[in-house]
Amino acid sequence: MKAGTISIGLWHLDPGHHQEVCRWHDADHKPEVLGTTPNVFVSQRWVASQAMVDQRTVSDLPHGGGEYVNLYWTTGTPDELGRDFDALGQRLTAAGRMQPMQYIHTAWRTRTRPVSLHARPDQVLSAEAVPTAPLTTGLLVEIQELMGGPERDAYARWYESECIPMVLESGLFTGAATVMGSDAEQQSHLATLWYTDRDDTRAVYAEARTLRDDWRKTGRDYRQADAVRRLLHSSMYANSIGDYHYYA
Repeated sequence: MKAGTISIGLWHLDPGHHQEVCRWHDADHKPEVLGTTPNVFVSQRWVASQAMVDQRTVSDLPHGGGEYVNLYWTTGTPDELGRDFDALGQRLTAAGRMQPMQYIHTAWRTRTRPVSLHARPDQVLSAEAVPTAPLTTGLLVEIQELMGGPERDAYARWYESECIPMVLESGLFTGAATVMGSDAEQQSHLATLWYTDRDDTRAVYAEARTLRDDWRKTGRDYRQADAVRRLLHSSMYANSIGDYHYYA
């Protein structure tokens, strides 16, 4: 696996500053990350339109989960990425190039190794290629809190070996990646990134929700699922880089 670390940030931006932050992020910050930070090979930002926010089934995160997902994939370790980001931040701050950060509030984050990568079997991309595909139209982010107890490990195995393949069989998504939370208070959190290439991403979200509801009704969901997991966040996102019309 090429990916050594994935950095995920769910962001809420102050109203009235969305376009300012996103234009700075695209024209200044992301080029510096890709051009000067070792090991980074993917840099993406995704946005939930107001319609996508309204469609969410749940978000028990600060700021309602925010409106954006910022993603970096690297070949290095989490510690290496942390040191490199700190050095970059200090350099850009000294140059007066980090002011828009004051408008960004983090609702959830992780910087750790991926747990797993998956690809839908009937399409050509490998699991490693799915997160980098330029034709991806949408990203569904789900964050679960895994409860303690004897069922936790069994649920985690079921989720990786049965749940994710069942979702991919639906054809809604090209692949998925899973990652655990890294902060002390989030180490029981499991995030799944679902990638789709369908044009109507909101319809994908609705169909995925219907699929899960049907599982519960037909007994295909994990036994005693509600005692093992709690869904903290679920939202669809569209590509945000170079597209600033969603918010002012």
